Amino acid sequence: MIKFANVFILTVFLWGAPVFAESFSNVLIVSIDALHPAALSAKTTPVIYRQMISGAYTLSGTSTDPPLTLISHAAMFTGLDPAESGKSDNNWQPGEPTIAKNTIFNLARSYGFLTGYYYSKEKLGFLVNPAVSDHRFSKDNAVDIAHAFIQKPGNHFVFLHVSGLDEVGPVKGWLSPEYLEELSFIDEMLGTLIDTVRQKGDYLIVITSDHAGHETVHGSQHPDDFKLPFVIVSDRIKPDRFRNIPYRVVDLKPLIESLLATDPG
Repeated sequence: MIKFANVFILTVFLWGAPVFAESFSNVLIVSIDALHPAALSAKTTPVIYRQMISGAYTLSGTSTDPPLTLISHAAMFTGLDPAESGKSDNNWQPGEPTIAKNTIFNLARSYGFLTGYYYSKEKLGFLVNPAVSDHRFSKDNAVDIAHAFIQKPGNHFVFLHVSGLDEVGPVKGWLSPEYLEELSFIDEMLGTLIDTVRQKGDYLIVITSDHAGHETVHGSQHPDDFKLPFVIVSDRIKPDRFRNIPYRVVDLKPLIESLLATDPG
C-alpha cells in the first residue's frame, strides 16, 4: 500500500493530477534508436516537427545509466531502473528467458487494446511477453508492419522501434551530415503511419529515443550519450502540461498509465 501511494504521488508530482481521458482508439509509441534531440528540426524532420508543434515536447529527456539500447527500453517498458527491471546488461539472444516484469503491454491489454510490438534489433525480443498480441523483428520493414497492424479492426497499442541512426552514428558521427540524412529518411518513412493514426482520431502518439551519442561514441558517461527527446501529441488531451517536462525513460510507463486511466466516477 505504501509503495503504491509513493508511485501515485510521484506520478502526480511529475505529470500533475491523473488524466481521466476519454478512451483512445490508437496509441502509437515510436522509439528512434540513437536519436540525438539536437537533430530534430523543421528541415531535417518535418514529420516529427509537425507533431512537436501541434503537441508538446522536451529536448532534455534522460536515458538510463548506462545509456544503452536494451537497458533503456526495459526501463521504458517497466517503469523501473535497471537494477529493478531485471535487465542491467545490453545482451539477449533468441531462446533465452524474456522479461519477467509486467510491461506497458500488460497495461494496454488491461484496457482492451490489441498490442503490437515491432522492433529493428533482435535483442529487443527480450521485451516480448504474453501480453503482446503481435510482434515481429524486422531490421528494414518494422514501420510497414506496424502500419499494416494498426489498420486492422479494433483499438491498437503499438510500440515501434526504428533503427538506422545507431549504425550511422558510430561510423560517421552523431549529428554528421550522413546522420542527418538517415534521420530524414526515417522521418519520411514514419509519415504515412503517423498520418493514418491521426486520421483515425482518438489517438495518442509518443516519439522518443533510448539514448544519443557524441562524435562516434555512445554508451559512455558523456552527457550527450544520455540525451533524448520526448514528443507527445493527441486529439484527446491538452499539450500544455507536457511542455519541457523533466522526462526520464522510466517515466514512460506511469505516464501512459495516467493517460489511459478511466474516470472511476
